[in-house]
Amino acid sequence: MSDEEMEMGGMTGMGDMGMGGMGGDMDGDSDEGGPSFGEDSLPEGIKKDVITEAGGDSWKKPKKGDEVTVHYVGTLESDGSEFDSSRSRDKPFVFTVGRSQVISGWDKGVLTMKKGEVAKFTLAPEFAYGKDGSPPKIPADATLVFEIELISWASKDDLFGDEGVIKTVEKEGSGWKAPKEGDEVLVALKVVAGDAVVEEKESVEFKIGSDSLGPVGKACSKALEGMKKGEESTLVCNKEYGCGEKTPDGCTVTLSLLEIFETKDVSFAKDAGMMKKQVLEGEGYETPKDGTKVKLQIDAVTDQHGAPQAGFSPTALEFVAGNGEVCDALEFAVSEMKQGEKAVLTVKDGSRAAESKLGLSGASASSPVVITMVLVELEKGQDTWDMKEEEKVEHGLKRKEAGSTLFKQGRIEMALARYKKTVDLFSYTDNFAEDNKAKANAIKLACDLNKAACYLKLKDFEEARSAAEGALKQEKNNVKALYRHAQAEIGLHNYMQAMDGIKKVLAVDVNNKEARILYKEAQAGQKEEDKKSKGLFANMCKALGKGPIPEPGRAAPIGGGFGGEDDMDDDDMEGDEVPLAGHGDGHGHGHGHSHGDEPCTGHDHGHEEGKIDEKLAGDKMDVESPPVLEEPAAAGA
Repeated sequence: MSDEEMEMGGMTGMGDMGMGGMGGDMDGDSDEGGPSFGEDSLPEGIKKDVITEAGGDSWKKPKKGDEVTVHYVGTLESDGSEFDSSRSRDKPFVFTVGRSQVISGWDKGVLTMKKGEVAKFTLAPEFAYGKDGSPPKIPADATLVFEIELISWASKDDLFGDEGVIKTVEKEGSGWKAPKEGDEVLVALKVVAGDAVVEEKESVEFKIGSDSLGPVGKACSKALEGMKKGEESTLVCNKEYGCGEKTPDGCTVTLSLLEIFETKDVSFAKDAGMMKKQVLEGEGYETPKDGTKVKLQIDAVTDQHGAPQAGFSPTALEFVAGNGEVCDALEFAVSEMKQGEKAVLTVKDGSRAAESKLGLSGASASSPVVITMVLVELEKGQDTWDMKEEEKVEHGLKRKEAGSTLFKQGRIEMALARYKKTVDLFSYTDNFAEDNKAKANAIKLACDLNKAACYLKLKDFEEARSAAEGALKQEKNNVKALYRHAQAEIGLHNYMQAMDGIKKVLAVDVNNKEARILYKEAQAGQKEEDKKSKGLFANMCKALGKGPIPEPGRAAPIGGGFGGEDDMDDDDMEGDEVPLAGHGDGHGHGHGHSHGDEPCTGHDHGHEEGKIDEKLAGDKMDVESPPVLEEPAAAGA
């Protein structure tokens, strides 16, 4: 038998044996199920000895369905005689691994190899040609030894599991990101049927899952979801996934992923109000830190339809991130950019992009703005985890003060972001020196109080209550924290809890007028809730019969009903004095100890009674630092 005959009889014979006489019973694993063996878990009967390790940059292994290219030399273990060799023919052997095209020992062994690796596999008969052998060169029940070199492989995937689209990776991509459905990408593609080019696009934007690429869009979408930037693949499509009747014999699509346009919601509320589309990836992982300098190149400003902003010309803005030196939209976007990144920012509420340096000082809320920009430079600031105690205290004080400045300007979300980061900075201070611990905790308390004030203005009452609770954990009788907690409870319609909290305020500061006003608001709110409950109860009882309906919590007198339709005194609550849970010092003065940036008393409620929302906003709260923080020694200076 010649070498050529041995190739056909040997290797093809392996395939025949695997498909026929040895069948699936010998292979033991399939695409959908069955055991899978790695390098350290080959079954008994297959022994692997590595002769030459793969290169240091080779770590991947082929998977089932991949097309592998190998060199091999096969010998009998019994006498060492060679029965087949691709090297003697100087022609590598190509097969699809894991598809029973070869003997099962090969299918299992090659899956454990890396590119460039050379290994010796000793195969027991059940993983080779079994009891029949492959006459004349391979006797029955023969143990075989193969020296195999994995030269390369082409990764192949059956994208839909029906062999309608077979994807082959021609060039590996880089990085770790892979797009998903709904993401926007930049691709190049070429559709070929036979010798004819059906369609070719060198660079086109595509939203995965859309139909903008026509009939081949479904196949391209599926393929792109597993691709990395720079990857090039071919898709062999049948008629169904190709161009239909236009290509009755199917087509081949060459697809390259040029760029992944990562789109991120950078708005504070995460309400899609500011969407940043990354069109060019930046360098590394570093993003600007609060208080560091950045340089932002603004290339274009348009409306939502692409019409240029009148009078705009490209300009570079240099500013300190987080201090509010530019509009909110630029501040929030740049905080999530990397150096060299190019992005397109779409701002639904144009007023959030009102930036005089861009000619947008008159931008209106009803006019969306689109800004194209590049982060040219960013100053590498010190990481907070690398700061000493004194540096953390000084940094925290500066960020709190920046937040207070923004609060006064009415830029509540920007202020809130500063307060939140400062609270996080001092999440653990137990190991601080006592002096630094006291300063850090005072700053943290002020920021928790100011967080509550911000959330009240934003009408996020759940978060306002949580922030107030954070302050109360630090100082349980803090008047501002108790007061703002009560405001939040009113916003959540928890009027009884609000009244309980206000009583605690008055126990500390009996003359607190704002608390007394807030108490009456809570009383009025509770009264309305009671009326609603009474009406609901009455409606539920209508089906039970005629006659007077007892009020919730009251029973009708024996032998008769209530004296009237509404037996409750409307003045029961309104005429009472606010009940106190404590007293002053006997001289008409309370014992309020106010900490934080805004006093509880003053002019929080200069408006008509009953307008709860306006009162909750606390429009005129003073946001100056507490006295202890204003002295240089306390600031850690």
